Parts: sequence; structure tokens; C-alpha cells
Amino acid sequence: MSHIYYQKRKFTYLAIFFFAIYYLTLFSSFLQVLAAGTSTFNQTINPGSLVVDIVNGSYVSVGSPSVSLEAQAFSFACGASTGTFGTATEQLYVSNPDAADGGWTLSIGASAPSVTWTSAGTPFDFNDASTAGCSDGAGDDDSYAGQMTIDASGGTLAKGSCSTCDTDNLSLGSSGAFVEGTTNSITLITAAASSDDIGDWTLQGVDLSQTIPGEQPAASDYSISLTLSVAAS
Repeated sequence: MSHIYYQKRKFTYLAIFFFAIYYLTLFSSFLQVLAAGTSTFNQTINPGSLVVDIVNGSYVSVGSPSVSLEAQAFSFACGASTGTFGTATEQLYVSNPDAADGGWTLSIGASAPSVTWTSAGTPFDFNDASTAGCSDGAGDDDSYAGQMTIDASGGTLAKGSCSTCDTDNLSLGSSGAFVEGTTNSITLITAAASSDDIGDWTLQGVDLSQTIPGEQPAASDYSISLTLSVAAS
């Protein structure tokens, strides 16, 4: 009798053991199904590029920006013409989308020091320092007089469309004149390393002055191209 009882208990234990293994296997499979249905989603946001542009009041690029200096009458004497770079409809614009965390510099210059104000007639220079541009200097590669001065110090610097940036630690450049081989570009804005790493800014009201040599022929087609550039510090 005890032998039969022992056999029954043994069978019961074996049955419990196998049922336990079976249900543990089912539960493990269930957990695996749950785990396989869970995905980790990843997102990367890369910094943009540090850029400069000429934009309108809605921050849309202006297709063909231009600056007109005031018209001058022909003169036998050396004179000067003035103008303004950066207006409400054609404002200088810098965007730093986390690209230059150590600061940046905005400057302006010609494509090459040897360029001049061109015309169908006689050109004149923009970077001859001899007598403030009133005569052609010996150290100049061309035979034309004339010099341009740019002064951003009195301009209006403002933040653009960014919601949290400001103009702290941004400084406007001082007055500077182009000199061939010495000053080929002029600084308009300097952003210190402590300036905002993310932001956009506009500049209006940069003063321009161009020396016009005496007896420069009358013409309405004088033009010169200057290029803005922005570089990380």
C-alpha cells in the first residue's frame, strides 16, 4: 500500500514539474513576443551652416541686391560720394544654426584687389590710398585713383527671427578704407565666443564713402561688386 502511495506521489510531483515547465515556457514565449514588438526610436538633429545673405523684411533672399551711391556732378577737383549699405528691404543677414560655437566674423571685400569701378568709359579705383584716393599711388597695380571707406559703427544691429537669441557680445566694425594688398576686406560684425551659438541677426545703415578723382568722366554705368563673407572664429 505504501508503495502504491509513493508511486502516486511521485507521479503527482512529476506532473506538477512538467506543468510548471510548460507554463514557464509559454510565459517566456509571451515575454519574447512583447519584447519583439517594442522599438527604440532615435532622432539626430545636425547643426546647420553659418551663412550670410541679403534679405527683405520677411527674411527672404533678395534676388539682385544693389546699393546706389548719391549721384555727383562732374568736377575738376577730387570729391566724394556717400551711400548706405543695408536697408529695411535689403538688410544684411547672418544665420548661425549651432554651426559656429566659438564666434564668427562678417566682412566685405571685392573678388580681387585688382578690380575697379567699371564703365564703358574710364574706370576708377576703390582701394588706392594715395592722397585718400585722389591720385593713383605707385604701390597700386592699376593706373586709377579712388578709394572706398566703409563704416559699420553707426549701423543698426538687431536679432532676426530667433526667439531666444540677442545681440549681446556682438560688436560692429569701425571705419575702414580699402587699401590694395593691405586691407582687402573690412569687418562689419564680430561675434565673440560668448555670443549666442544659435541665432540670426540683421544689420542696416552701414555708411559708405567713395573718393572720386578729379576730372572723372561723366557716366551713369559705373559699378563694382563687393561680396559679404562670414567665417567662424
